[in-house]
Amino acid sequence: MTDLQPDALRRRFGARNIILIVLAGLAIFGVALFFILKSALGPVIDAGDAFMGALRDRNDSQAYATAAPDLQQRLGSVGGLTVTVDNYRPSQWSWSTRSVRNGIGDLSGSVTWQGGNRGTAELRLGKVDGTWRVTAFRFN
Repeated sequence: MTDLQPDALRRRFGARNIILIVLAGLAIFGVALFFILKSALGPVIDAGDAFMGALRDRNDSQAYATAAPDLQQRLGSVGGLTVTVDNYRPSQWSWSTRSVRNGIGDLSGSVTWQGGNRGTAELRLGKVDGTWRVTAFRFN
């Protein structure tokens, strides 16, 4: 009798052990995928949250500073941003959709405005000199 007989192999690598190996592999894959997505989406989410937080705190100059130069040009000035968002001051928000494709980040989700109404927020972001900046937004 040798150690490599079929019965010995079946006992050594039974169904339970194979299932455990597959589950461990899936767990490792899941953790790796989480960190890949976190590294890709984290800076976009942080930039979007900084923009929304500045609006919440009525710090329009900070929100304006997080905007890309082309959006700043369309708004004209900090005052232009203030007029545009005056009825849309967020108190809470959460991003239900987050994506980065071809260097463009998109965030969208639900928001509660400071007046208590609920609505949606959509932000588009792009990299400017290595930093994610808001290139467009839509609130309703």
